[in-house]
Amino acid sequence: LERIYDELHTACRDASLDPSNDYAITESVTGVDFDKELAGKKLSRAKAGSTVAVELHYTEPEITTEVLKAHLFKDTLGTVTTPVGGSANSRTNISLAARKCDDIILLPGEEFSFNQTVGEQTAETGFQKANATQGEKVIQAYGGGICQVSTTLFIPALYAGLDIPERWCHTYVSSYADPGMDAAVAWGDLDFRIVNDKKYPVKLEVSYENGSLTATIWGTKTEDTPIEIETKVLDSSDRSLEVQTIRKMYSSGSENAVITRFNSSYINPSVRQD
Repeated sequence: LERIYDELHTACRDASLDPSNDYAITESVTGVDFDKELAGKKLSRAKAGSTVAVELHYTEPEITTEVLKAHLFKDTLGTVTTPVGGSANSRTNISLAARKCDDIILLPGEEFSFNQTVGEQTAETGFQKANATQGEKVIQAYGGGICQVSTTLFIPALYAGLDIPERWCHTYVSSYADPGMDAAVAWGDLDFRIVNDKKYPVKLEVSYENGSLTATIWGTKTEDTPIEIETKVLDSSDRSLEVQTIRKMYSSGSENAVITRFNSSYINPSVRQD
């Protein structure tokens, strides 16, 4: 009985993508199973030479191969374009970081780490020295300016409804994003992370050209899920600015929202930092 079960039993599996094979589509599998306890009882009662019939149970995958092919990356889940300023070195850093983040595919459950994707910023890795913040000081550091790439990814990730387990704000309000809509990064300290908590794969598309940085997240919309983003000023003075970013995600046909909050604290709000 165990041998027969091992031969017949097949786990149900949705169609997916294979990272080890250039993200080629892997075929969906229909699950096959039977009740071993019931089969064992039937066998124990059967006479020698008789035939015992056991009912097989089939489980169809939720995402078949045909469905995945038809719906893979067909929807824009979120997109934004930010203007790029700053020095030539800063623009070089932004261009390099954008290329490293472009065309990243996240399977369901997978996480994107900005720091792991971009890597340490050094002269050896191709980055230049440009303006960056260290505490309240503006210094020259390798990779200065790449926070615009993490920021430009943060905004569409909000509208895509993706899980964002780590996000930090800048010391100063950014020149390229409204207060509460930025995402600061620092190698070995501050990271920006996204988790694909959807049923389908998602893809990050990041490009820098003609003085603009664009980030788009592609995926598959399985239901109409309205998403509202608002920023609320909690406290404001000449010395500081406290902002809360609120994301409300509504399930189809429901008035109740899943709410996520991100808090930001800036100093000298009159100063805009590249």
